[in-house]
Amino acid sequence: MAALDLPTGMSTTFTGANGSGKTTLALTLAGLLPPLSGHVEASPAMSPPGLRPRGDARTDPAQWRSKELLTRLGTVFQDPEHQFVASTVADEIAIGLRALRRPAPEISRRVAELLEQLHLTRLAKANPFTLSGGEKRRLSVGTVLATSPDVMFLDEPTFGQDRRTWVDLVRLVTAQLEAGTTVVSVTHDSDYLDLLGEHRVHLEAAS
Repeated sequence: MAALDLPTGMSTTFTGANGSGKTTLALTLAGLLPPLSGHVEASPAMSPPGLRPRGDARTDPAQWRSKELLTRLGTVFQDPEHQFVASTVADEIAIGLRALRRPAPEISRRVAELLEQLHLTRLAKANPFTLSGGEKRRLSVGTVLATSPDVMFLDEPTFGQDRRTWVDLVRLVTAQLEAGTTVVSVTHDSDYLDLLGEHRVHLEAAS
């Protein structure tokens, strides 16, 4: 692939057939996979403070620690279960905030706010693995929204949603964009593309 830039504060969408590499590209840009070729370079303004220069480490997300990624690059996986680590829905949303050592009242307030926005309040004490597919998807989005990263990577964010929860998810993404967050979405959802396909990147499957 030629050079790819992600416009700051805009919505970028990755489209293409299954197997074209959309998810791999998103995870690579998010610092979760090493590049198969080439290199990934984040804006120097995003570099974690105090990070010792070692080659391209200051701008290479793959070399940042998980705590350094929390407020910089957030990722919603294609399979939400791959990112669940807590025993309750509320604790799952709170994990990143606790890792950042945010004050308890702030954590409680933010968790309650996201539970309400994602229609998960009644499931606050449920085990994340017992949720429906659509509920798991919304929870995984909530865990990323909690720490307000500079860039959000969403892999099929609207999959499994009904009309009401689809609208609410799109509103949440739109609110992030309005707040200056850069959003990158892997999607096959034509309605989502109509609303949030500001900058589209189409990948062709390897022949």
